[in-house]
Formats: sequence, structure tokens, C-alpha cells
Amino acid sequence: MKAMTKQLTKIFFSPPMTLGLLGIYALVCAAATFIEKYSGISSANVLIYQSLWFDLLHLLLGIHLVGVMIRGRMLQNHFASFLLHLSILVILLGAGVTRYFGVEGGMHIREGESSRLVFTREERINLSIKDYQQSKSYSFPTALSPLYQSPFQEKISLDEETLKLKITSYTPTPTPQISVELSTSSQMRIVTLLLNDQEVDVELDGVSITLSWGAREIDLPFELHLEKFVMETYAGTGNPSSYASKVVIRDGDKEIPYTIFMNHTLDYGGYRFYQSSYDKDLQGTILSVNYDCGKWITYCGYALLIVGFLCVFFSRRSYVRKLYCYLRASQINALLLALVCVVPVWSEDNLVEFFTNFQARSKQASEKFGSLIVQDFDGRFEPMDTLALDLIHKISKSDKVVGIDANGIVLGMMIFPTEFRQLKMIKIKNPQLKQILSIPQDQTMIAYNDVFFDGFYVLENYAQEALRKDASKRDEFDKSVLKLDEQINIASYIYSGLVLRIIPSLQPDKEWLTPAQNLPFGRGKNRDIQVIIGDLFFGFDEGVREGKWETYNQAIQLLHTLQSQSPSLPSPQQIKLELWLNAHSPFKILVWVYLGLSCLLLGVGVCSLFASHSVLTRTQKVLYFGLILAGVFHLFLLGIRWYISDHAPWSNAYESMIYIAFSCALAGVLFCYRWSLALCASSAIAGISLFVANLSFMDPQITPLVPVLKSYWLNIHVSIITASYGFFGLCFMVGLLSLILFVFRGTKKLDMALCNLHCINELSMFVGLAMLTIGNFLGGVWANESWGRYWGWDPKETWSLISIVVYSILVHLRLIKKWYSPYSFAIGSILGFFAILMTYFGVNYFLAGRHSYASGDYFEIPMYVCVLFGVIVSLIMGSWRKRKLKLPQL
Repeated sequence: MKAMTKQLTKIFFSPPMTLGLLGIYALVCAAATFIEKYSGISSANVLIYQSLWFDLLHLLLGIHLVGVMIRGRMLQNHFASFLLHLSILVILLGAGVTRYFGVEGGMHIREGESSRLVFTREERINLSIKDYQQSKSYSFPTALSPLYQSPFQEKISLDEETLKLKITSYTPTPTPQISVELSTSSQMRIVTLLLNDQEVDVELDGVSITLSWGAREIDLPFELHLEKFVMETYAGTGNPSSYASKVVIRDGDKEIPYTIFMNHTLDYGGYRFYQSSYDKDLQGTILSVNYDCGKWITYCGYALLIVGFLCVFFSRRSYVRKLYCYLRASQINALLLALVCVVPVWSEDNLVEFFTNFQARSKQASEKFGSLIVQDFDGRFEPMDTLALDLIHKISKSDKVVGIDANGIVLGMMIFPTEFRQLKMIKIKNPQLKQILSIPQDQTMIAYNDVFFDGFYVLENYAQEALRKDASKRDEFDKSVLKLDEQINIASYIYSGLVLRIIPSLQPDKEWLTPAQNLPFGRGKNRDIQVIIGDLFFGFDEGVREGKWETYNQAIQLLHTLQSQSPSLPSPQQIKLELWLNAHSPFKILVWVYLGLSCLLLGVGVCSLFASHSVLTRTQKVLYFGLILAGVFHLFLLGIRWYISDHAPWSNAYESMIYIAFSCALAGVLFCYRWSLALCASSAIAGISLFVANLSFMDPQITPLVPVLKSYWLNIHVSIITASYGFFGLCFMVGLLSLILFVFRGTKKLDMALCNLHCINELSMFVGLAMLTIGNFLGGVWANESWGRYWGWDPKETWSLISIVVYSILVHLRLIKKWYSPYSFAIGSILGFFAILMTYFGVNYFLAGRHSYASGDYFEIPMYVCVLFGVIVSLIMGSWRKRKLKLPQL
């Protein structure tokens, strides 16, 4: 018996069991995100997230981890690994305490009213039983979903009778309802209950029973009084810039005023209140409420996690240190095949005579217009050229329309609105929207007039309904409606002239004025401004129609003089730098710089496989220096982008991609300065990342942050996570090259190159995993500051966790010698990257979620992605027969 127990223990706490449990966990989490996509969050909660078996899986993982730590004597032999694995246990413990002892719910308050009731997220059947002798209340949780209905049967003991409750049916749509069977030994009744509906009274064997189905109510020991709900919107979009609830906490004789808004939660009495939503009439607020007794346990786990990773990297006995020392001693060059993708570029060919003349005559005038200073929606002063590029790219997904630059388009929309409202310049993709607007499915652009039928704005009701939904509840149609509504609103503001805040205010620190605003008539400065603005518009009209630009040029010069008197302007050097950035698109230039360096490094790597020559060595050093210069220039451009936007450049899909590209180049510069292969890989992935960033579905414009992104934690959380993608991208490219070399294996030099590639791959993966894990859990801190909870099983969060699990499996693959080899690790580094692609692209574009603010437009999977996948499969099959290679001796 002892021998069998020992054998079972050995099997359960073995490395294969570790990888198996992690694999199962990743698959279950992935399945949950798709269940949520197609059947709703309630199904995902019932079947997985809030199920008993999923909790038991977490418990099993925890027990397994404890056993592995004890059997491996981590505390004595590998203290750094001990700290790292202990942090996971502490985090699991904190999550368990929160799961079973915490409370999540909501509170709804109208202006001028007070509330102390919190309605929990869980659904319950509530009963109140009255007879001549007593009155008792009962509450039973229910777990119902469209995919699965768990059996529900409860018994309540009365004086001389037993009351039985049983759910006989559940209808999820259109109005959720259940049928409940109530029975005693002599009588039976079936009652239909609607979710959150009024109570239903039933008489059964002389006993009065009141039933209801809905959230459980919690009566707080204090109350909140809503004095005022305030919402501010960004000009030109109608979307919230911020919304806040001005409340008063009433606790006995104490009255404490407080303002709740995003990233500014209210903590009182152990409860945390955060701004969640609001009533349609803006007269009421919806607060999410959280009581989390496991928060500090979890935070201690996060701290241990960071310390553990630091110890792993700096400990002299760690495996990571051995990899680094091996690479430092190696002198072998390596090889990488550069990837080249060709993507079609959108062009506009619907030219008419008016726009042909407009394009030919307005170019120089529009450039002068772009040099004027304007105050944007967020209060920042910038060249008109920047604002025009942002607005037009938002509308058309291009910097030009029918050959007219952004400045000319903005001017034309204000001065020639009749013509421009007929120009098809607004990008549209969603098939359902096209059907609503009665346009052909193959048409990709619409005119402003296409969304107005007989003066009625077609999207109004759709947009209002989508805005009132929680972000996690919005489907692809809702997102497309909000996107198009934003484009129409921007166009409306341009046509009205409200975007043209170019007139300095007469009072300091006040918002600049637009030509559409009423200036006080009179003498002196106000009259001069009116004349200048009139000359600007009439002069441009005269120039386009007759080619006479004297009046327009004089008005531009006078406006420059007027604006120069304002103390709020950026310096002339800053303005010139911003205009240069707009005019030359240096991020697009860097695409070809990185790809060019990659191709040259490829040539050096190929030659070095067949011959050793000092010329190759010197060439490699020159190319390495070139990559450093490109990286420094890239960093400078990121700094400029930061300056232009007034926030860190990783708040949307475009900015995060250009940051990922920089992290790819940085990974090569830091770890791969001796290996042509790795340098080639990092340069190629950096170029490809920038290439993707400049595709049409990306949105390069600089926009104000949505309320949830106005957080200090954003800079830390997103920068660390997106930087990790660069290291995983390097692993992907190194894995591809390794398979190519396996196909052509036959010399010791190739084998040595493969060993070096393997070590580079592992080291990069360790760095990427550390950054992804730390960044992900720091995101929990950000979420707690923004939403009042650090984990909510949002699809983005879940797939980020899946990526951590996938790469954890890969870095632990070395514990199973039968499975571990340079060949298997290369395949793993390639396939593992698809988890990152799903986390970054798939969630943003195919799964609804709270993190959708970082997404671009919906897009179909390009054909070249399918081709790349086919190439990967072919390489795996082609290299199979030469897969056996001894691991490097570290």
C-alpha cells in the first residue's frame, strides 16, 4: 500500500502532470471566452468561471504546486524559484478568499435620492413564508444559462409539513423567466417568475408564500445620497470624456461629501464604490459595489511575484543565468529568413470636376492653413495640420481623400459643405450597417448625406442603445454603430466650424473661440478678428474659384500675428517638429529601415555559414550599429508622440504596435549583439510590427483618452505587457529560422548555430514571460483602481492569462527530457505566439470585452496569414527527419 501511494504521489507531482494540468487549464479558459461570445457571460459563469469544478481545478493546481515545491526542495536548493512559485500560491489563496467571502454588486441612485441597498450579481430565488405562528425568509442561489440548467431542488421544513421547491423550466429570452414548482404532501402549485420582477404571492395549504427571482439585496450600515450626476463629453464625438457622481455618505450623524468617477473610487466601511454607468436621462447613476476581503492577500502575492522574477534573473545558480553565460562565451553567427508581406493600399477614384479643380488650386493654401495653431478637444494647442490629420483619418482611414490633403478637406468641408457632403469619404465595413443605410455590400465608403433620410439621422436610436450597454455586452454591430456615429459627429463639427478653435480668447486661461461662436460686435480687436476670419473664408473661396489668393494669404498672416500674442502657445521649435512629424511619416520610413537591415543581416548570416572572414565580422558590427541608430531614432519618435498626445504612446492599437516594434529592436540590441540571426530576427519583427501598425484598419490618430485610461497605472501595466510581445515575437522568428536550419542540417557549424538559436530563444522567452506575468498582475492593480476589482474574467484578461500558461508550459518543457529538444522548443515558440496574437488581435476584433478601447475596426483574417500558417506546417513536416540534436551543455 505504501509503495502504491508513493508511486501515485510520484506520478501526480511529476513534470508531465504539471504540464498536463496547465494545458487543461488553458483549454478550459479559452473555451469559456468562446462560450461567452456565443451564449453570453451567464453561460460562461455557470459552466466554467463560477462552477464548483473550476474552483476544484484551482485547488488541484494549488495542491500540485505545493507538492512539487516540497518534492523538489525548492526552499533549500532553488530559493528564487521557491519565491516565484510561492507567489502563485498566495495569489490563488487571495482569489479564493475573494471568491467565497467577497461581495460584488451594484447600486442605483437617482438625483436627490438616497440608497443603502446593494444588489448582488448572483441570481437567487427569494421566499418569505408567513403563517399564524411565524414569518421566515429564505434565499437560494440559482445557476441558470441557455446552455445548461443545473438541477434546483430545495426543501423547507414547516411545523408539520415539508415545502419543496423545484425549477421546472427556464426561458432566457426575450424576458428571462423561470417556472417554479411548489409542493407539499397534499398540494402543488407552479409559479412563473420574471427576473427582477415584482413579488408573486401564493397560498399553499394555508401558508402565505411570497416569491421573487433576482439579485440578493444587502442592506449597508450607511447610505449614499446622490446630489448630482455630471457627464462631460469630448467635442465632436459625443462620447463621454468623464462622468462623475457627487454623493454624500450618511453614517449616523456623519455626512461626508465625495465625488466618484473613473479611477477615483470611494472606499468606506470596507466597501468600494466605483462609477459604472448612468441613466439615459443623465439624472441617475449606477455604481458598482465591491467588498473584497482577499485584496491584500492577493497584493502580497503580486509583490512576491515581482521579487521572485528578479531573483530568478539575478541569481547565480539560476537556469537563466546559465543561458546568459553560454551565449556570452559563444562566437557563432546565425541566420534568419526575412518575411515580406504585400498589402493592398486603398485608393479613391470617384473624382468629379469640382474636386479636380479644388485639388489643383488649393494645395499651397491648405499647407498655410495647416501651420495655424488650434486648440483641440482636450485643450491642447497644436498645429492645425495635426488636428486635420487626426479628424480626416478618423473619418476616412486615410490621410488624403481624392488626392486632397487633410487641411484642404477640413477647409473645403467648412466653405463648400454642399459639395463635400456628397463626397464618399466616410469608411464603413459592417454589413448590417450597410443594409440599414441601403448601400451595396461591396461599397466601402459613404457620403455624409447617406446617413440622413428626409432630415432624420438614421443612426440615432442605434447609437443611444449601444452607448447605454456595458462595454462587455456590446457586440460587433454595436461597436460599428458607435464608430460610424463618431465619424458622423466629427464631420458635423467640421461642417459647423466648431473644430476650428483658432481665435485666442481675450481672457487668459480661457478656451479659444471658433468662427461659429458669437464674437461681441464693436470696435477694436473684436472687429478686427471678424474681418480676418471673413477674409480667410472669402479669400479661400475666391482662390479656389478664380485662382486669386491675395486676400487669403493676408488673412493667414494676420492670424499668425494674432495667435503669437497668446501665452499658451507651444514654442516655434515644437510646432516645427510636430509639422515635420506629420509631413514625413517617419514611422513608415522605419518599416523599410528595419526590413532592410534584416535583409542585409540575412546575407551576412548566410555567408558566415560557409566562410569566416573579417569583412563579415566588420559588416555585422556596422549593421548592429545601424540597428542601434534605428532604435534610438525610434525611441526619439516615441518621445515626440508622447509629447504630441500628452500621454504615454500605448493607449490604442496603433500606439501599442509601434511600441511593440521598439521593444523588438531593443530585444535584439540587448541580447543578440553577437549573432546575425537574432539581430536579423529582431529587426525583421520590428519592421513587420510597424508595417502592421500602418495598415488601413489601424488608427494612428492622437485622441483624448477614454475615462478608464486616465490612470497612472496604465503607463506601467501596458508598457510592460506590450514590451513582452516584442520578446515573444523574437522567439517566433528565431523558431522559424531554427526550423529552416533543421531542414538543411548537415554540418557541425549549422548544429552549433542551432544550439545558439535555442539558447537565445529560451532566454528571450524567460524575459517575455516575466514581463507578461508582472504586467498582467499589475493590470489587476489598475483594474482595482479603475473598476473596484482586480479580476473579472474579461476575454482580454483571460487570454492574457492563457498566454502566461502557454509560455509557462514551454519554459518548463526542459523538465521532461524525452520531450525537450531544440526542435520541439522551436515549434513551441512558434505555436505559442498564436496565443499572443489571439490576446492582442483576436480579443480586440473578434471577442467583446471591457478592453475594446484598444481595438481598431473589425477586419477579416488576411490571406497571407493563412499562407504563413501553411508555411509553418510545411517547415515542421520538412524538418522532422533531422529533428534529433543534442542540447547545448550549459
